[in-house]
Amino acid sequence: MSRKLTWGAAVALVAITASVTVSLTYVYAMKNFNTKVADINARQAMYTKLSEIDQKARQDYIGAVDETVLNDGICAGYVAGLGDAQAKYLSAEKYKAYVSGNSGKNIGVGIKTARDNDGNMEVIEVMPNSPAEKSGIKKGDTIVSMDDKEIVRITYGDALNKLDGVSGSKVKFGILRKTANADAASGTEEKAEKLSITVTRAEYTERTISSSMINGNVAYLKISEFTDDNAEQFNTLLSQRIKDGAAGIVVDLRNNSGGSVGGMAAMLDTLVPAGNTVSYQNKAGKITVEHTSNANEVSLPISVIVDRNTFGAAEIFASDIKDYKKGLLVGEKTAGFGTKDEVKPLSDGSAIILSVANYLTLNGNVFNGKGIDVDVSKQLSDAQRALLVKNQLAGDQDAQLQAAVSALIRQGAAVSQAPGTAAEQPAQTEAAAD
Repeated sequence: MSRKLTWGAAVALVAITASVTVSLTYVYAMKNFNTKVADINARQAMYTKLSEIDQKARQDYIGAVDETVLNDGICAGYVAGLGDAQAKYLSAEKYKAYVSGNSGKNIGVGIKTARDNDGNMEVIEVMPNSPAEKSGIKKGDTIVSMDDKEIVRITYGDALNKLDGVSGSKVKFGILRKTANADAASGTEEKAEKLSITVTRAEYTERTISSSMINGNVAYLKISEFTDDNAEQFNTLLSQRIKDGAAGIVVDLRNNSGGSVGGMAAMLDTLVPAGNTVSYQNKAGKITVEHTSNANEVSLPISVIVDRNTFGAAEIFASDIKDYKKGLLVGEKTAGFGTKDEVKPLSDGSAIILSVANYLTLNGNVFNGKGIDVDVSKQLSDAQRALLVKNQLAGDQDAQLQAAVSALIRQGAAVSQAPGTAAEQPAQTEAAAD
């Protein structure tokens, strides 16, 4: 039996629906309004408190107030208060230096250092044709002072920042250099020669990739950082190793500081099949594909060595190799730094750096704060880690490198695992990309 809706009932139903819609809209609008009012009140309270601090400081503080320094300090404090480890405030002067430093040129001394047990700077690498090399600084030197100020007093971190600077500017290093001297009683003894070397900062090319053939037919490539232009270097070295008869590839990303995501994606393009390689998710939940690869993958088995100091772009590299099933990850879980950071210039010439999105694995997972898990877990001792940082860890003492070679064999690579060849030190047959 069919029922017909009367005109009056229809009108009543429409009225009820409209009433419910208006009520829901009102409730949502009031909630939204109250949230905004609360935000406005919170911000107003912050401004009021800051004004109160400013008033009391100007009234009673006995020192002089530098308005520029004060304003920069306020802005830096706000950014620090966000709790974002990657967020930074850059004053106009620092932002100018930042832009200059990211122009693709390295201007400074041209060395890599490690903090020794006394808090000084041990030189672990001198860039070829750099100002440091031309001035006579050598690998193994210990820098104990800069411009007559002891490193332990200005702190290692500040000293690092002072290595780079304006082209043409000078920096004076106090250096201890170990020398072997003949001794009648014990044969030889090691002494330290004190040197003073002044270096004029200039442009130099940083070496970020080195390569060698280990175990007879394994291509070993160590990448310390990804840059916008080192993908070509990587591909050139890899092609040479394949021509030399490589049966497998070991990519070493230990102590890799990350760097250019674009440069990293260009390297991945050589190793993985066609598809997405880099994606990120913003605050609104929108997912954007930033980089893709073409169908030109290398067919050799791959092992990627990572550790707790493998950051950012290097983590994406490792994750893609794993998720595309192109190879195995060896070592230990990575650092878990997976945010997309953007520089936001401000009207007065300063800028802020903010994390604006989370990078994702191919499976759509956020790895920031979590890291990337390895397929083969292998640890180094603290002493071995210290040697690794200085590029002094021999192959036969490097359990992670040996595990990476074993992982190639698991993947079907015809690689020798004889102890004699596994003990090769990669740096001994190094072909560097400058």
